[in-house]
Amino acid sequence: MKVIQSIFMLCIFSLPVFSQGELDNQNKILFSDDYSFSLGMNTNGFGIGYRYGKYVDYLHKTSYRIQFVNLRSPKEVRLASSTGMTIYGKKNNVGALHATIGRKNEQFSKSDKNSVAIYWNYDAGLACAIEKPTYYHVMYPDGQDVIEKFDDSKYTKFGKASFGYGLNEIKLVPGLVAMSSFEFNFSGRNTYASAVEIGTSIQTYLRKIEIMCNDENSWCFVTLFVNLRFGKIRNEF
Repeated sequence: MKVIQSIFMLCIFSLPVFSQGELDNQNKILFSDDYSFSLGMNTNGFGIGYRYGKYVDYLHKTSYRIQFVNLRSPKEVRLASSTGMTIYGKKNNVGALHATIGRKNEQFSKSDKNSVAIYWNYDAGLACAIEKPTYYHVMYPDGQDVIEKFDDSKYTKFGKASFGYGLNEIKLVPGLVAMSSFEFNFSGRNTYASAVEIGTSIQTYLRKIEIMCNDENSWCFVTLFVNLRFGKIRNEF
């Protein structure tokens, strides 16, 4: 029995230890600002943005964001046409600019070189929806091809016109935006940020945003989003 116990203990202590990752020998940056760009997808389409995080204390930063997202209606149906993909009945192409201020809170720090830092972010601020009329190629009974806005006429609309039509008719609609997200920074270097951000946002506007030519437009948009974020962490002290 003692021989068996000795062999068992020898095997246990001979096993490699995997519970601890590779130690991070890089110099720690405890007091730092960060700068990052984001590219992502949301339930309304896509978004791009820039964020500056200002040091508050070891676990918290004040974040300033500027981003652009597009707004779509759930009633949109993309159809193939002779001029490319067309959304029948779309009144405006709509995007939104956001300018927010918030807080970036570190929940879990990077203890090992290959570990992941986790942050909780919340932001709120101003939004501005940008409505640009959508123009279509319309074929009249006499065979004439006319470029005009959508209406409910029976004439054939066989494709969306180029994006340049309607740029002189842009309308701005002010509003508010708030968002909350979790961010996972998996960068192997302390001076760079490579992160995935997953969260939700809500946008509200002073009136309904006219995306489609019907009465189902809304003044409130709730979205889920995923952003890829790349940037730099810099010691400012």
